[in-house]
Amino acid sequence: MIALYGGVTYNKHRNSMSCYSLGGGIMNIRTITAYALLIALCAIGGQIHFGVYSIGFDSSPAFVGALLLGPVAGAVLGALGHLATAVFTGFPLSVPMHVVVALIMACTGASIGYCMRKRASSFSYVVSGIVGYIINVGLGLVVTSWMMHSVEVVAILFVPLSLAYLVNYVGAALVVSQLTKVFGGR
Repeated sequence: MIALYGGVTYNKHRNSMSCYSLGGGIMNIRTITAYALLIALCAIGGQIHFGVYSIGFDSSPAFVGALLLGPVAGAVLGALGHLATAVFTGFPLSVPMHVVVALIMACTGASIGYCMRKRASSFSYVVSGIVGYIINVGLGLVVTSWMMHSVEVVAILFVPLSLAYLVNYVGAALVVSQLTKVFGGR
């Protein structure tokens, strides 16, 4: 017997609970817990800042989620992780700017998850890292310079953003590769 309670189902025979996701599919409790844990880690990672800039390590758990759970998780975790960091730091670049950065982070996470959706080979890690870099740093700097009406911001932020992306992505890829070795499979 399956009962529906406000988007959450409980199956008595299988003793399991699940929740309807945004895409219409069903997410189990483990997936929901993984989302919550990774969002919390994004918020914690955002408190560790890279240099004097407002660049933190909030994206590494989002990249882990994208690599393990796919593009939807990458988008949700990327956006919410950045917004959590922005809230805790007082929106240093303004609310509209951080909303745009959250959208760019969502695109980055989704692209990384999309590139990794078929198989977790070394080539897939490299391709997803490059595509994510182009979106995160390339598109991010173009949009930032347009919103701030300043080309100088590209020169100022290129190296720190590139370094932060590299550290976040490589860290996430190493974590995921070790998790797949320990637990077998994706």
